[in-house]
Amino acid sequence: MISMNALRIIRAREESSARINDLIARSKSYWGWPAEYLEKALPLHKIEPSYLRSNQCFELLDVTDELAAFLAVAISDAKVVLDNLWVRPDLIGKGVGRQACEHVFRLAREHGWTELWVVPDHPAIGFYEKMGFSDTGERVLSRVPGGPVFPVYRIELCEP
Repeated sequence: MISMNALRIIRAREESSARINDLIARSKSYWGWPAEYLEKALPLHKIEPSYLRSNQCFELLDVTDELAAFLAVAISDAKVVLDNLWVRPDLIGKGVGRQACEHVFRLAREHGWTELWVVPDHPAIGFYEKMGFSDTGERVLSRVPGGPVFPVYRIELCEP
């Protein structure tokens, strides 16, 4: 496990977009998706500077200032969505994702958000369930033709 003191959470910077996109590609590839699917899916996950400006985006940095994780919260159709949460592959299962989620929960208290939505990749479903999210029964089709169908999860948050 990585202690909270070992990670620093900062607002994502536009100049970090290349390393954020590299982290996303490495994290998505870690889960063993077929190469043909990844070739089509990875460009859809690319983070542009405009995305960083228009959403609540954060970098989690390790003690050497290397990017350990990236997270983004977006407001979409009046829903607060955990739109991105990517952890560096060598840190998966070491508490970094939990620290990222706890940061989002703190943001929720600060902003008065009462629920949070996420559309997790299949390998991350267990993680989100451990964090308290529940399957809504809704499904979302992949933006990649012939890609997987993704579940929609939600967590009710306490009033601020």
